[in-house]
Amino acid sequence: MDTVTLTINEQSITVSQDTTIWEAADSVGIHIPTLCHSPKLRPVAVCRVCAVEVEKSRTMPAACIRQVEEGMVVHTNTEKVQRARKTLVELLLSEHPYPCSQHKTTHDCELELLGEQMEITAPRFNGTETPSTQLRPPDESSPVIAVDLNACILCDRCIRACDEVQVNNVIGRAKKGHKTHIAFDTDVPMGESTCVSCGECMAACPTGALVNKPITESLGTDEKTVDSVCPYCGVGCGVTYHVRDNKIVHVAGRDDGHTEGRLCVKGR
Repeated sequence: MDTVTLTINEQSITVSQDTTIWEAADSVGIHIPTLCHSPKLRPVAVCRVCAVEVEKSRTMPAACIRQVEEGMVVHTNTEKVQRARKTLVELLLSEHPYPCSQHKTTHDCELELLGEQMEITAPRFNGTETPSTQLRPPDESSPVIAVDLNACILCDRCIRACDEVQVNNVIGRAKKGHKTHIAFDTDVPMGESTCVSCGECMAACPTGALVNKPITESLGTDEKTVDSVCPYCGVGCGVTYHVRDNKIVHVAGRDDGHTEGRLCVKGR
C-alpha cells in the first residue's frame, strides 16, 4: 500500500495514504478531541470539535474525516484551533442540561468532560429559543434504555451504531433545522419501536441522551470494576462488571480484541 509522509506538530509521520489526520495523530500519541467520532464508527464530521490547522488550507478541516496528503503540515493545538474548539463546545453546552443524567451518575458525559478540560464554567451563549428537543419529556418506555433528548448533541453516533454496526435500522433523524432530533422508527417512543434493546446506541452515545436504565440498583461512581467473560453463549464476549457491596449493578462491554466491546441485550 502506498504511504505518505506528513508533519503533525513538528513530528514527521509516515502512514498509508488512506489514513485520516486523526488516525495519523493517534498512531503517535497526539490527542485530538472528538465528540461525534469513534474509531469503531464511520466518520461523519458533524461536531467539528476535531478541527485542526493545515498549512496552505483555506479552512480548518475536521481531522476525523480529512485524509492525509504527502507533505501536509498539520497543527493540532494552536491558539486559533483552541479558540474554535472552545466556541464549538460552548455552543453545544448552551443547549445541554448541566449536569446531564450520565454526568450526574457516572461523571463521564464526553461533552461535559471536554467543557471541564477547557475550563468552561458557564457558556457565553444563551439560546433565544428553547430547542424542540427540550420540550419533550424523558422517554422511559424502554425497559433497559432511558432516553433524554435534552442531552442529545446530534452527533449521530447512535444512528451509525444502530444502522451500520447492528444493522437494526431503528434510529434516524427527524425534522429539519432547529427542530431536528433523533427518532425511533416513525418518531415513536423507543419502547413502542422495533428496537431490540441490544444497547449498541446507548454504548455509543457520548452524553446522557441514551443511558442504561438500572433494573435493580442505580449507578454511581463508587463501584469497583471486575473484568470477566459473558457466560451466556459460546462467543465469549468481554465484559466489565461494576460491583457495589458484592452485587453486580451494571455490565459494560469490554474490548478484548474480537467483539470490540459489543454486547447483546442478554449480555448487558
